[in-house]
Amino acid sequence: MADLTEIVRRLEAATTRLEQLSRAPGSFSATPVVTPSSSGGGSSSQAVTAFDDSVTPALTKFLALSEKVGGLVREQALAFKNAIANQKTYLAIASQSKKPDMTVNQSLVQPLQKDLETIISLREKNRASPLFNHLSTVSEGVPALGWIMVEPTPVPYVGEMKDAAQFYSNRVIKEYKDKDKTHVDWANSFLEVLTELQAYVKKFHTTGVAWNPKGGDAKTASADVGHGGWLGRTSDGAPSGGPPPPPLPTAEQLEKFSSPAPKPAAAGGLFSEINKGNVTAGLRKVDKSEMTHKNPELRAGSVVKADDVKPAASSAPKYGAAAVQKPARTALEGNKWTIENHVNNSSIVIEDVQLKHVVYIYNCQNSTIQIKGKVNAITLDNCKKSGLVVESVVSTVDAINCKSVQVQITGKAPTVNIDKTDGLQLFLSQQCLDIDIMTAKSSEMNVLFQETAGGDFVEKPVVEQFRTKIVNGNLVTNPVEHTG
Repeated sequence: MADLTEIVRRLEAATTRLEQLSRAPGSFSATPVVTPSSSGGGSSSQAVTAFDDSVTPALTKFLALSEKVGGLVREQALAFKNAIANQKTYLAIASQSKKPDMTVNQSLVQPLQKDLETIISLREKNRASPLFNHLSTVSEGVPALGWIMVEPTPVPYVGEMKDAAQFYSNRVIKEYKDKDKTHVDWANSFLEVLTELQAYVKKFHTTGVAWNPKGGDAKTASADVGHGGWLGRTSDGAPSGGPPPPPLPTAEQLEKFSSPAPKPAAAGGLFSEINKGNVTAGLRKVDKSEMTHKNPELRAGSVVKADDVKPAASSAPKYGAAAVQKPARTALEGNKWTIENHVNNSSIVIEDVQLKHVVYIYNCQNSTIQIKGKVNAITLDNCKKSGLVVESVVSTVDAINCKSVQVQITGKAPTVNIDKTDGLQLFLSQQCLDIDIMTAKSSEMNVLFQETAGGDFVEKPVVEQFRTKIVNGNLVTNPVEHTG
């Protein structure tokens, strides 16, 4: 019996050592390599293959056009390529595994999340770039890759992100349709990627990621995929096999790993005493006077006073601290006026402007900006409780991510775009009554204009609520009218 126990103990020790070695970098793995086809998930592996067939052609076209545009667009496209690759890896893991718990799932999506953060930060750090609309197209659309965390309706979610990207891609198309067809094709190619992604999700993951109910542990599958368990495909569709597995350990190594650890003397003595029987023979009986549950004064004496407990120093950040305010700046850089970070400044006046000038106003609070003359375009971005007075604009006046702002056009402008803005008052001149007002994800918008020359301003709200019906197989949308 003792020999059998010793054998079992040595086998357990050997197993533990082998598991430790298999986790070490560069060591062999005793776990067989699992591919999607070998884990009993035929339909799941088909879903992974279909991801290549659906998304890769459109992605290849988008990357080629991004290379032509170059600069920040190329850099952002490479990050998007990495994000697609990480999503494919995630789907490969899902094809081999049962659905994991939330903690494991979060660790699986972490590489993809880092790619999304990189893509979005490229836009936020380069708001003054002439390719800002390009960067915004991708950064607004790339959250569509987050469909893997959406249940039970991931398909509409991808569609919503595509619509958000289209808002900026339309600007790219409008700006370059008569200048450079490459940029137009680029904008359309990115939307094509999202369209293919939406169609793929609808076909294979209608209610969420299709995990393999006959699969194994997701954490194990993640390690297998990371070491070449998932055989990807090259551009011509052929399997791209990974390197051969390292050799198995020798008999000498196994003997070394299975060598028994020294026995602690105390543990051996404890078990020998237990085997003798009458284990409690040497214990002393506690007197009633020493029992705390029968003597309240003993319990009171064992309480630690609050004064004796020193609170641990907290290293948590102090919330509510004022954010660092960047210096205000007003500058003309080439053909672009940049006005940013002004606070409580009501005397910002831009003169000597030209038709080719564009004006970018960013992060201004409680300030008023006046632009005298006619400019090409104006963007009001991330401003709060600020006012803009402009004479005339050739193309558009844009208000993005703003709160409680006022815009007054004293001359003429063809279009005003309002996006993700809460609270905007738009004052229009008599010459500007044929203006187009485009709104998206905004609220509390009012338009004020004079019905007759020299008359009082009339205030009209912009519709925020709509009713959609199915009529003869088509969706018909009309604004909701409130009467009372």
